[in-house]
Order: sequence, then C-alpha cells, then structure tokens
Amino acid sequence: MTDRVLADDAATMDFVSEQPDPANIEAPAGSTDEQPAFGSDLVVSALRRLGYRYLPMNPGSSWRGLHDSVVNYGANRDPQLLLCLHEEIAVSLAHGYAKGSGLPAAAAVHDLVGLMHASMAVYNAACDQVPLLLLGGSGPADPTKRRPVDWIHTASTQGDLVRDYVKWDAEAIVPEVFTSTIERAHAISRSGPPGPTYVSLDADAQEVALPDGWSELASASAAHTDVRYPDPAVVGQFASVLAQARSVTVVAGRQVRDPVMTSLLIRLVEALGAAYQDERNTVCFPTFHQQNCTGDRSAIGSSDVVLCIGVGDIPGLLAGHANTHRPTVLEISYGDLGLRSWSQERGHHPISDLRLVSDLIPGTSALLTEVRSRIEPAQAAGRAAPVRERVTALHTKQQQSIAARWDDEVISPTRLVGEVWNAVRDIDWMLVLRNTRSFPEGLWEFNGVGDFLGHSVGAGVGYGPGAMVGGSLAARDVGRLGVGIIGDGDFLMAAGALWTAVHYRIPMLMVVNDNSSFYNDEEHQAEVARHRGRPVENAWIGMRMASPRIDIAALARSYGAYATETVADPARLAVNLAVARDVALAGGAAVVHVHTSPT
Repeated sequence: MTDRVLADDAATMDFVSEQPDPANIEAPAGSTDEQPAFGSDLVVSALRRLGYRYLPMNPGSSWRGLHDSVVNYGANRDPQLLLCLHEEIAVSLAHGYAKGSGLPAAAAVHDLVGLMHASMAVYNAACDQVPLLLLGGSGPADPTKRRPVDWIHTASTQGDLVRDYVKWDAEAIVPEVFTSTIERAHAISRSGPPGPTYVSLDADAQEVALPDGWSELASASAAHTDVRYPDPAVVGQFASVLAQARSVTVVAGRQVRDPVMTSLLIRLVEALGAAYQDERNTVCFPTFHQQNCTGDRSAIGSSDVVLCIGVGDIPGLLAGHANTHRPTVLEISYGDLGLRSWSQERGHHPISDLRLVSDLIPGTSALLTEVRSRIEPAQAAGRAAPVRERVTALHTKQQQSIAARWDDEVISPTRLVGEVWNAVRDIDWMLVLRNTRSFPEGLWEFNGVGDFLGHSVGAGVGYGPGAMVGGSLAARDVGRLGVGIIGDGDFLMAAGALWTAVHYRIPMLMVVNDNSSFYNDEEHQAEVARHRGRPVENAWIGMRMASPRIDIAALARSYGAYATETVADPARLAVNLAVARDVALAGGAAVVHVHTSPT
C-alpha cells in the first residue's frame, strides 16, 4: 500500500495544477456598467459598500435580476457568486464564513422553495447568533405580472417561513427601498445579539429600469451599529462578589468570537487567580495555560463563584452540580435581548444571580479594570496555586487517557484527532469542524478565539460540509488552511458542498470520521432498551450505514476533490494525512476517509 500513497504524492502537483487560478474563476466577459441601471443593480452597490465579498447561492428565476447585476454590473466581484448544489449548503457556507472571517456574510435563495430548503441552516445560524444577510426573490407582488409557476412560488408573506427565528425580515417590492432595506437588515443582523435577517426582493422590481438621471437619496440607515456598554454600577457589584470569593471559575462561551477576547480573558483569569473553562464545543483560551481546567468539570463544583462570559447554555454548564453545590453565578451576555418565544433553544429561565448586559469586549474590559483595583496580586497568586496543581494533574490524566486509546485495533476517535493534529501542527491552520462528542481535551493545542469555529448550535445534521467550505474560504483569505473532522452522517447529508470547494479553488483538509452509523441514536436506543428490559443488541437497526458500506472517498473524487485511500489500519493514517495536507497546502480540496470505532 505504500507505493499507492507515494504515487498519489508524486501526482499531487499534477492534481493541483489542473485547478484554475481563483482570480480567474467565472470572470465575466465584456464591459460592465459604471452606474446602476436596474433595480437589482442597487442591491449590488449596497452589498459592495457594506463589505460583502461573496454570495453563495443556488440559482432561481425569482432573483434572476440580482444574478445578472452581480455578474454584469458588479463584474462578479464583491460580491462574487459561489454556486452551491443546495440552498442549505449555501446558507451553511455563509454561516461558516461569518464565524471564520468576522466579515459580513450573505446567501441568496430562490423564493419559497429555496427558503424551505434553506430553513434548517437559517435556524442553525439563529441559534448560533451569527450575523447573516439572507436574500431571496418573491412575487411579483403584482399578480398580473406572474407566470403560472410564480403563483405556487409566492406567499403572503414569504418571510413567515423564518420569521419566528430570524431577527428581522422584510419584503422590498419597489426599487426605491432596496438600498435602505438592505442597509437596515445588515445593521440589525450585526447589532448585539447578532443573528440572521431575511430580505425578499420583488422579482419584477429587480428588473425595473431606473429612470434617467437616477440618484439615490442619502441613506438614513447607518452601516455601523452602536456598542452596548456596561452599567458601571453592575460592574462594581461583579467585582465586589469576585473579590470576596474563596475560589472562582471563569467560563467563556460560544458567543465569544473576537480574537481580542483571548487576551482579555487571560488577563482577567490571572487577575482573579481563577480556574478557567471553555464552554462545550468552544475554544476561547490557550489550551496549556496554567489555569485552564477545560475537561475537568469538578472545577465548577469546587468554586463558590462562577463567572460566565458569552456562555450560551448556563443550565447545561451547571448540570450535575445543582444538587451538591450551587455556586453564585455571574453572567456577562446580551441577556434576554433578541429572545423569541417560538423556539425553546435558550432553555429554561436563566439561573444567573447577577447579569451584566453588555457587548462582551467592553463588558470584560470594564470588569478587568475594576477587578485589578480590588484584588491584590498576592491574593490572586494564593487562589491560583491550587488551580495550577489541579491543571497539572488534569494534563497527566488527559495524556494517560489519550495513550490508552492510541493503539486500539480499530482507529479510535482519539487516535484520529491526534494524527490530524500531528499532520497540521506546524502549519497555519484553522479548525473549522471537530468531533462534538469525542474530542479529547489536552491533545490539540489551541491559542484561543479564532482557532476553532464551533458547531452548528442548532444541531441540524448537514451543517458540516457547507460550514467547512465557508470556514475554509475565510481561512484561505487570511493565509490559513481550513481543517475539519466531520462525521459520516453529517457529510452525507450535504456532500455536494465539496463541488463548490473544488470549483472555487478553496483549499481544505477534510477528514471524515466514518463509524458507519448515526451512533448517537444507537446509544439512545440502547438506553431505552435497557430501561424496558428489551434486547440492547438491536440498537443498531435503522442506524447503521452498512451493506453496503458507503465509499466516501469515491464520492469525494466524483466531485473533483482529492481523496486518499480509505484508511482502516491505524498505521496507515499518518502517511495518508500527510499526503492530503500537502494537496490542500498546494490549493486543493483534500479528503481523508477513515473507518473508526464509534467511541
């Protein structure tokens, strides 16, 4: 088998050289208009002015005017169309790009049918509080201008499909409101708490010719949003409680997305002498900082004060401690702002004792200043000493746990993560996706915010492939390599995202963790069977993707991606990952398909 991998390695540059230069992909022919001439041209001007670089989409006649404007008025740059094979992929791509870049992200979907396809991905973005501008086509509102198919594609109103979980929606039915509506949706999506907005552009209004001498009115909608600053009195209360505490644990969560926060968190944790933990499926803090207790849930149980910063699920964080120890909980977040009643995604009533409603950077900065004025370095050092002993013991335990699974006959998820880390640790990487249930803490070395993009939050299976492409696009644009470990079920729901990555020359290293099962649900079925005294051995039925087992590597190649051999032998994993990494570094979309054990 070695010869096969070496042969693939020798062909790496040939594979990559077949791919076009990204700058030349889908470059339009002919000259473009300098001034807007049609309604949809106004949308392109607004998107460019607001900083939108890409527009992932699946084509549809309801926004054919906008499509033409992006290509023939905007020269297909800023924004550039990114063809996706399904609307859910398009929105997931924008979701991943927004988290990876911190820049405005948009997607376009075709009237009712496209919005219905995309709705799960929109819900993921809403739960994840990711700013996203979703554009659609509708109508025409004037029934005399509808073709027969327009009637079944038109609703009153279209935004009802997603209104219960987007921050705002609008139907722009005349060109005169296109610009102001786009600007307003942009500002609302990015103001705290951020989230998706939806704007439907009337199909006929997109194609209306603007009158000679058209001049847009100066926009009354500011592109920039106000910062929500903290209440100094509440900051003082927080600092007082923290100064009087015996021991403190600081937890940062999924709402923390600006890399500036890592430095603030380090300084705050050290000033407090506190233990630190990341919220589940989140990375905000250096892995091997001497006060990072991520992976040790008992740290919370041994603290009398827990400070939560941007944590999405405080009840889940404290689960298991409520009956034995109830710490005082302080929370810096957007609180109940933006809370909608349709979905229960925020859980039951918050259980924080004190809440500071603020944008996270000014809130954390203000608290750091106040803490430093109240807690002497000697007090912080005294608190930190037992924390650092706890961390040393934790790292020892983590390394023992990793070693215990390394030589399993069937590749364990722990071995998979470790080998991927070894393959990329010396390059500039961005981890876009990872195992959500079996990622071993203390193995992969993170520096903080921006190294890992988190998960869907809405728990919609099928998020991963599109988000992988979007996150890898963001990584490419800043000179990093997008890397991801994705489950087989997640991958198979939206495998077509690979075509978009290949076509637009988006480099990435995708590792498919294939246990051939929707295994999370096998565990659920086993639990029910045990409770009812029924055969646990039947838990696999209706869960396993076997007979035949899917050839994911072949599927990846069918979309034009580079795929190594399917890996089942642990000894073959490192060499295949190294080859795929080199393909990705040279500009290709590379896939490594790995057969793994379920746990």
